[in-house]
Amino acid sequence: MKKETIFAVFLGIVFGGLLGLFLITKNKEIQLNKNKVIAPKDINDRSAAQTNLNFQPLEISEPKDGEIVDNASITIKGKATKNSLVVIQSPVKDLVFTNDKEDFKVDFPLALGENIIRAVIYPKDKLLSIQEKSLRVYYLQESL
Repeated sequence: MKKETIFAVFLGIVFGGLLGLFLITKNKEIQLNKNKVIAPKDINDRSAAQTNLNFQPLEISEPKDGEIVDNASITIKGKATKNSLVVIQSPVKDLVFTNDKEDFKVDFPLALGENIIRAVIYPKDKLLSIQEKSLRVYYLQESL
């Protein structure tokens, strides 16, 4: 082959490679721009601020974690976001209710020995996250 032919083939391969590389990068850029946004970019700041004002983290004031009692039932007192679904679970009983106020108070039965009680709060406002706490309460009879 002549030198000119080899040179033309070489330049054709180089320019073809550069053109292919350019088209691949532009195609990726175009595809990224075409993607739909899953979450809205602008959330109304006023509603977010109002949500944060109504937010009450889950607090269980009674009984304390690791408490030892001599009664077959206890009173669970706590605070949660208003109008949220409260689920209290243990091996003995499952209790589900909606709290009308931030404070709640329920009687809950215990089994003899260690009781692991799990409280989960599902807020009515979907922007707030689910909250969960667990505590251990020991029911021991005095005659033991």
